[in-house]
Amino acid sequence: MRLLQILAVVLLAVLPTTAAGQERPAAVAVTVDVGRLHSLDTYLSPLRYSGMHLRVGFERLRATRFNPEAWVNQVSAGVTYDHPSNPAGNNSLHTLIADLDWSMMWRKPLPVDGLTVYAGGALGFDGGVTYNPRNSNNVCSPVINLQAGATGMLAYRTSLGRLPLTLRWQATVPVVGGFFLPDYDQSFYEIYLGNYGPAVNFGWWGNRFDMENLLTADFHFGASSLRLGYRNEFTTLFENNISVRRCVHSLVVGVSWESVRVNLRRADRERAGSISALY
Repeated sequence: MRLLQILAVVLLAVLPTTAAGQERPAAVAVTVDVGRLHSLDTYLSPLRYSGMHLRVGFERLRATRFNPEAWVNQVSAGVTYDHPSNPAGNNSLHTLIADLDWSMMWRKPLPVDGLTVYAGGALGFDGGVTYNPRNSNNVCSPVINLQAGATGMLAYRTSLGRLPLTLRWQATVPVVGGFFLPDYDQSFYEIYLGNYGPAVNFGWWGNRFDMENLLTADFHFGASSLRLGYRNEFTTLFENNISVRRCVHSLVVGVSWESVRVNLRRADRERAGSISALY
């Protein structure tokens, strides 16, 4: 018991924790992406399709409890609908995808005033389906991706005249993971009968390469902000004689704000400090 007490004292002395009275407001954003998609899925069609891309997304950045000055965690989620058409314009695909990503990043202020660099790891999941109404056999192509990789971010706090402004660029690159991709002539009936082995694949840079870039500008009007930005998503898969490619360019529009958990029993809330994850 005495050894446990000594260990607890040492851990409390070594591990940084949130100081008493400090708040860790979450930087929250709700956005809409509108843009254009270029895609290829040879399981459904040998043709390249192009068309509309729409995504509704949510993001939360918050300083960690164990070391709020140096580490932040990020959660983002979204629902995407794509509606591309073939070159002749006589057929369109329908894609619905839900995504969920979590990352932990170390941050360090740079010598330039207002500039902070972030770097860390990321985990992600994408799930959905693409439907081709013209096909009679393979009418759907599942979208099931798990990934782990790296993410990095630069944030710059400045002003436009008297208007506070936060600029940000974030890039995420999966390194390893898993994905579901049937063989070229593998039907869903075969998969239903149990022949699903070839469809479950280990992903690495030899058969899969993804990248996402996000540029945003938050214009701060009091307690809330207007977010404008640009998002580029690039995905390429090649396995089982199937090639899947997806490239998205979209405009990002939304609102952002800082959210604080309120403890009504704490009397010294007015004297609390604040450690922001982004602003």
